[in-house]
Amino acid sequence: MTIDDIHAWCRAHRATARGFVRGREFTAGGDKAPAESLKDVLHWELALDGVKYPTSTSDMERLVAGKLSVEQFAQAMSRSARRGGE
Repeated sequence: MTIDDIHAWCRAHRATARGFVRGREFTAGGDKAPAESLKDVLHWELALDGVKYPTSTSDMERLVAGKLSVEQFAQAMSRSARRGGE
C-alpha cells in the first residue's frame, strides 16, 4: 500500500484518512502527499460520511486492497462500539 493508493481510495470513497505517527499526524486523501513513511504510521482515523472511525493499519490495508468493504468495516466498527458500551 502506498500513499497514492490511499489517496485514490479516499477520493473514490469520499473519505479522509488521518495517519498518526509518533508525535504528530498527517491527512491522506487530499491533493498533497505527506512526507511520512507509511511504515511509521501507528494507526489511522478514517472519516466516512461524517463519522470518524479509529482504524488499525491492517484494516486500512484491507480496505485499500478491496479485501474489506466500507460496509463490512462500518458494520464491524458499529458492533465493537456497542460491545464496548455494554
